[in-house]
Amino acid sequence: MSDGYYPYEGPEEEDPLTLSPQVEEILFSLDTPADVMSAVSSVMVEMREALELGVLPPSGRPLPGLPGAYVSPMPRGLGLIEYHETTTAKGERGFYLARVIRTDDYPTGF
Repeated sequence: MSDGYYPYEGPEEEDPLTLSPQVEEILFSLDTPADVMSAVSSVMVEMREALELGVLPPSGRPLPGLPGAYVSPMPRGLGLIEYHETTTAKGERGFYLARVIRTDDYPTGF
């Protein structure tokens, strides 16, 4: 992954959460506001907990017309995280974090 802190300690190809370049940039950029980084991290924790239980994250809502695609609101109304169901190299369930839609970027970042 990147030089930043990443809580998963196993092989990268088996990590159940895969980050898109846009999400990586948000998590590992020095320009990202602390509240946004905290909110994205909070949603990632929720996703890991849901994967351990074998369920979808409780805050996730399906995206119409895109099977396996969902959005979850970030805490404190900072925006949404779009994610897709995937599988790891071992065939276990995972999520691909596609993008972060921040309310302060709307509509240019949408």
